[in-house]
Amino acid sequence: MDGTTTPEAGACQEGATARQRSSGASDGGGAAKTAIDPSVVAHGALALSPDGTQLAAAAGLGAARSGTTSTAGTALWSTADGTVSARFDNALTGALAWHPDGTLLAVGGAEHIELTTPEGEVRWTLTGHGEPLQDSGRHLIQDLVFSADGELLVSLGADGTVRLWTGIGEAGCTPGQVLDTTAVRPLSIALSPDGRTLAVCGTAGAPQLWDVETSTLSSEIEGVEFAPRAVAYAADSTLLIGSGIPETSTTSSPERARLYALGADGTLEEGPVPEGLDVSSIAVDSEGTRIAVTGRNERRVMIWDRGTGDREDLPDAPGGLDRLAWAPDGTTLHGISALHGVVSFDGTAWTTFDLP
Repeated sequence: MDGTTTPEAGACQEGATARQRSSGASDGGGAAKTAIDPSVVAHGALALSPDGTQLAAAAGLGAARSGTTSTAGTALWSTADGTVSARFDNALTGALAWHPDGTLLAVGGAEHIELTTPEGEVRWTLTGHGEPLQDSGRHLIQDLVFSADGELLVSLGADGTVRLWTGIGEAGCTPGQVLDTTAVRPLSIALSPDGRTLAVCGTAGAPQLWDVETSTLSSEIEGVEFAPRAVAYAADSTLLIGSGIPETSTTSSPERARLYALGADGTLEEGPVPEGLDVSSIAVDSEGTRIAVTGRNERRVMIWDRGTGDREDLPDAPGGLDRLAWAPDGTTLHGISALHGVVSFDGTAWTTFDLP
């Protein structure tokens, strides 16, 4: 937004009411391509059910267009054996988030969000996000997060704004405030455990902290080197911040990934330096002590134990990763690889799930 544009009012409508993007769009949700994207799963879409038994990701659209599969979009896997348990065929490849009670899955598209049951029934469609920021290279709902009580859903759109959706439940939801975060060209959002503070980070400015109740910017976090790319909260309200090389840099740039921890008292400390050029995904275990980080399309994963200070570098994953998620008991780390699909690390080795 340019400061003079009034954001479009949001709406929460019953059922699947939004049009799907044209079949000419790319698997990443961008402009049409002449070649079919070979991605097995879409970048940025991964969510583990609260009980840890189901994992949701977005099957890439390329396979459907090439005729190797008849469905595209959201798919569910059983974490017990890695088999596909459901396919929604909704052609949506944006961010995903499970409701804390496990009854709903928020599924991002290009500009809208569907609240669907684990069986694939679309209960509500949330609209309001607009056209992508110019020259951002992003064309999908970037991030989704529920509050711990499930009453609030926060969405980050490719338009650079954050929207608050309240009263999530059987009766639908209520469109709330729109936060203009376009200045930082945001990539990631995180809600504090008490649901009062929203962290927003992007590559064009310092990470921001917003007061959810008043929808006002509380503060900006100074001292983060390089371009902020990912945020996540630990159970003790420590905010983890990942950064990496600026988008204008090249692979020969001396800058590298950084990981920071902002304590509840406002103290910013630097964690161990991960391998690679950026931190695009941060996963925190349920205890809030083990932090797993990776960069986009990076095979290397670092785990930082905040309790002991130990650092562990996992064996290389089967392919370049994107999102990470810990199992509830902290024994397994799940991830997605665009070309290899869903992968899991059990403490010894990586395994791959069935292809969608």
